[in-house]
Amino acid sequence: MFLQNGIYLEDTSFQNVKIKKLYIKWDEKISLIAKEIEISEKKSKTDSQDDYEKNIKTIKENLPYLNWFKEITLERAAYRDIAVTLHYIENESGFVNLSSNDFSINATLLSQNGLLHLDIEDFLLTNKNTKINGDAIFSLYNGLELTAALSIYIGDETKLKLYASGNRDKLLYKIESDKDIKDTREIVDLFNIDPRAKYWMYDAITASGLSINRFYGWIDYKNIDEAYLNLHVKATAHDLTYVYDKKVDSVRTKSTELEFKDGVLCIRPQDAYSYGFFLDKSWLKIDFTKKEELLTLYLLFKGQANKDLLHLLDRYGINLPFIQTNGEMDANLKLDINLISADVAAIGDFYAKEAQINYLGLDIDIFDAHITINNSNVKVENMGAKYGDIASAYVDLDFRAKESKGELSFRFESINSTDNSLMLLNDKTPLVALYTISNEQDYLEIEKSRWSYKGENLLIDAMKIPFDIDSISAKIPPTKIRSEKTLSAIFFGELLFKEKKANIGINLLSLSLMGIELDKSKPLLNLLYDKKRLYISSKNLVKLKTDTSKFTINNLAADIKQDILKVNNLALKYEKNLSAKINSEYNLKNSVGFVKIHDLKYIDASLGEIFKNEDDIELLLQSKENKVFINSKSHDFEYAFWDKEWKLSVNSIDKIALHSKILTDYNLTNGSFEISKTKDEKNAKFSLKTDYQYRFLATKEGLIESYFINGEVDTKTKDIFLKINDAVDVEIKDDIIVKAENIGINLHEIATFFNDRNSSSDKNSTPKVFVDTQNCFIFVSKNRHVISDTINFRFLNKVAHGELSHKQGRAVFNLKDSVFHLYGENFNDEFMGRLFYLSKFKGGSLEFYINGPIDEYEGMIYVKDTTILDYKILNNILAFVNTVPSLVTFSLPGYNKNGIAAKNAYVNFKFKDDVYNISDIYLKSKEIEIVGFGEASTEKNSINLDLNLRTSLGSSFSKIPLLGHILMGKENISTTLKVTGALDDPDIDTQIAKDIAVAPFNIIKRTLMLPFELFKDKENK
Repeated sequence: MFLQNGIYLEDTSFQNVKIKKLYIKWDEKISLIAKEIEISEKKSKTDSQDDYEKNIKTIKENLPYLNWFKEITLERAAYRDIAVTLHYIENESGFVNLSSNDFSINATLLSQNGLLHLDIEDFLLTNKNTKINGDAIFSLYNGLELTAALSIYIGDETKLKLYASGNRDKLLYKIESDKDIKDTREIVDLFNIDPRAKYWMYDAITASGLSINRFYGWIDYKNIDEAYLNLHVKATAHDLTYVYDKKVDSVRTKSTELEFKDGVLCIRPQDAYSYGFFLDKSWLKIDFTKKEELLTLYLLFKGQANKDLLHLLDRYGINLPFIQTNGEMDANLKLDINLISADVAAIGDFYAKEAQINYLGLDIDIFDAHITINNSNVKVENMGAKYGDIASAYVDLDFRAKESKGELSFRFESINSTDNSLMLLNDKTPLVALYTISNEQDYLEIEKSRWSYKGENLLIDAMKIPFDIDSISAKIPPTKIRSEKTLSAIFFGELLFKEKKANIGINLLSLSLMGIELDKSKPLLNLLYDKKRLYISSKNLVKLKTDTSKFTINNLAADIKQDILKVNNLALKYEKNLSAKINSEYNLKNSVGFVKIHDLKYIDASLGEIFKNEDDIELLLQSKENKVFINSKSHDFEYAFWDKEWKLSVNSIDKIALHSKILTDYNLTNGSFEISKTKDEKNAKFSLKTDYQYRFLATKEGLIESYFINGEVDTKTKDIFLKINDAVDVEIKDDIIVKAENIGINLHEIATFFNDRNSSSDKNSTPKVFVDTQNCFIFVSKNRHVISDTINFRFLNKVAHGELSHKQGRAVFNLKDSVFHLYGENFNDEFMGRLFYLSKFKGGSLEFYINGPIDEYEGMIYVKDTTILDYKILNNILAFVNTVPSLVTFSLPGYNKNGIAAKNAYVNFKFKDDVYNISDIYLKSKEIEIVGFGEASTEKNSINLDLNLRTSLGSSFSKIPLLGHILMGKENISTTLKVTGALDDPDIDTQIAKDIAVAPFNIIKRTLMLPFELFKDKENK
């Protein structure tokens, strides 16, 4: 009764609730009217999630009691910062207003037939820029059954439709959107999403728009914290950028499918790129159902293992020992990344049909490359690799990153560097090089190998090289390299690939290059390479030799930069002959350079005189077609050498002869000279063309001026073999042996040559000379020859001795101290005709004796029992006699046809300054006798004689009367003539008659025969 009439309480409170002006009436149902209700917050140790669950539980439990009330009117109710105004009348329209710092709600209430209809006119989330309106219907009889249809407005552009249906245990919901969502973060902010998931859905993603294809789920009130596991969202993001790891590049895509289901976020990009790669079918997912979130990245694309991809792999502990520079590689890789601990599990593979990688600074083409990855283990099997046209191999790799261990194996099929003429000789068995990776020490092991360098075989011993992969450096242990022909050496040192440096020691054990060999030395060379600059030096004296000489090199320091080789102050010493300093610059690319020689010092003056006036000698250096050429413009010579031969060509001897004592001593001052030698031959071949001062040889027409000499020099014994003008063979050893055939010999020039040599050279070193000829002649003068069948000449102990034979004739010659003796006898008319070119003889014999110094001698020529057919002097005399009537007594009818039969004739003469001073001339025939004296010169073609012609009184000619200045005698008659003018056509004049005395013939005979008898006695002895 009390409640039926109603109760009014001005102020009342209980527990944490205070009420002002409360009116309660219970008439079948309760009416409750309050001016103000204030509910204070109880202290609780539970978190907000527990409060949320408690509030839901309170609503579920108390909302059905609303059926007990007929009216509820609250002018103001407050809880925390929430203020509520409520007016509820059963089966009538009411309202409810709620406001707080974060939101405000204005809604109409209508309760009818056990249903509560909530018409939300305005629901503002002030801090989220969101407005909600719509309808919600609650069943007051069946627990908390709910049906709702709400419109959610986020900002000015986003509109969502929320449909919900729930009961006492769970709430089902669905969200739809008619338009793309511009700002996805605003949606995420609406929901109480797990912070772990919120980052990946909120912070990691930016997009220009989001199309929701599906958004639904349900909430279990008992497990509200797992509500996200019951959420299924499927959407399409436009112009998405996804940062799944802040330390790697983001994923950028025009369109991306997003799906959150069963606590797993899947991101499937379409037309996506990262690090500039087209990601193709790559996608990723994040599993929030795990205790620690797990990101799974599926890399399914064609790309390059370039620095960006290597950075990505390195981020997750996967290290590839190379970088790709060209081509495509199929990537099929799965990465499971623990986003809390950063632990990574990786499995997959890369495949490239053709590509290019850079390994240790080398660009290598690879083929059929299949790279498998199992966590930190990387394997490659039977990958084809090719380095340009230089090397090809098959490669295996087994690398265990966690253990820092592995093996990289190269099976080289071929190595062929055409630029350096270097080729691997593998005999169909690959060369194996194994690189062992260890956390203690890396090693590169290379098998014993055979190579070909410029056609020569090389053998390199096996090597185990310590290698530092961090600094990319290697230390080469002492390793022997040897070739069959060229060299043997031990090399060692350090290679710094990153700094592009090398420091290599080379201990030369033997060397044989282009005829040059080591001579009892094993020099240590140092090779230093630093940033494209190469230094080669040696502190040791390098002793070298050829098959003909020895020389040394000191202060070796070569500098190679940008294809330019420079050598400064290289000290060269050639045997005991010369020493010099050398500067050189050579372009290795163009194979052209120069050599400058300075500080020349000569021990052998005969060689050094050639260059004595030179301050510096500059030589041009050039290499082409595997040949090296050294030229001197100032001296006009070229020296060329190559693998098996060298050649020296002096194009103009006169340019070096001016200052060469040895050349001037031999008067070799013009012409050209060439000498060459091949490696397989012991002799050097030479040729000489010169117009020689000493005209040793002659033809029938005259002396030979131009000489063509071909020969050989034994480089060990120094013996010389040569042929002169294809007629004279000369062999020069300890002795000189000369053989000649069908050629003229100028004894005067030979004698002059030896006389000059004896006066200008070491007389104690004069060699023995042996000359043998066949069918040769001795040149006397033009048209005057001493013909022979054989000549035997010897020059021994500074004495020349020779013998000449022609038919029955024989002559003997001796020369000593520039004084010679010559005697001959029994020479026939052919011999006389060639010797006395102005005469012709028939029958008879010739004897002669000549002696004295070379340039001033005397002698006698004696002819007997011959017919003089043609003799210019005699012809002109007798022709003159026939034409003068007063001299007709001396007329010899028919002499010009049948000649004059001379019983004997002789001439006694002295020779000096090209003039024959004739003291006695005598000719005796049956009809006439001629005596006289005078002089003649073959060089000047002149004659000046006084002759007396005599005839017997008993002859038929004596009966002819005499006239004028004919002098009468008791037994004969005579006249005197003057012979002058040209030797080959003299003038004849008469002169006052006078007697001319002639030496008795017997005295002459004895004088002539004495030397022959002396020679004969000497030979018999």
